[in-house]
Amino acid sequence: MEINFKGKNVVITGGNAGIGLAAAKLFAKCGANVAICARREDKLKKAVDEIKEFGTVVYGEVCDVGKSEQLFKFADNVEKTLGTIDVWVSNAGLAKAAKLIDTSEESWDEQFNVNLKSVFIGAKIAKDKMKNGGVLINASSFAALMPSVNTGVYAATKAAISSLTRTLASELAPYKIRVVGYIPGVINTDINTERIANERESLLESISMREFGTAEDVANGIVFLASEYASYISGSCLEIHGGKYSTQNPIAAWKIK
Repeated sequence: MEINFKGKNVVITGGNAGIGLAAAKLFAKCGANVAICARREDKLKKAVDEIKEFGTVVYGEVCDVGKSEQLFKFADNVEKTLGTIDVWVSNAGLAKAAKLIDTSEESWDEQFNVNLKSVFIGAKIAKDKMKNGGVLINASSFAALMPSVNTGVYAATKAAISSLTRTLASELAPYKIRVVGYIPGVINTDINTERIANERESLLESISMREFGTAEDVANGIVFLASEYASYISGSCLEIHGGKYSTQNPIAAWKIK
């Protein structure tokens, strides 16, 4: 099975690191022109240079996706630079550790703006910019299925994203836009380095495959969802988590093997 995105224009928010960067590289490897945005200019420039190695056109812009005017401006600039947008991946996200009841209103607003409002704005952009139809892909999280103490606000935003994905799949279908999401489990990226180091064994006990995912594992799922091989998939989220809590006690199978 060969996936080809030659001549297609793909946008990934938060495409400067982790899952976003891995997806951007894979789309470029499959022939797509790629646009990414991020808040840090230094990491953005480095990511753009890495993606360019695949020989496609790459556009990068500093953008805070939690601010709608910046996200709309980024989309306009992408259209001017690359042309009609075919795939939009709302990947950017933010998690701030705090008990839900102790979360400040400022932190609540920031996480909802970056995680949830950016998906809402991304849907508006898709409707406006995908002149020939396309695919809108939203980053949910395992936290949407099972929240954790200390990241309750993040979990709430991701649960809302899963719900928005279903609604948008119906509302954007008349415009020939498919809407899907992805639900990563524990992925071994920079954002999880400290957590994996401190809780390695307890985290592995919840994962049926007893291994952590990589950014590339999730990127494979994202690119598949955007491809023609997923042409009848809409309104659902692909779970990419190695069987995390597929049973209450996945570790038991390893003990009685």
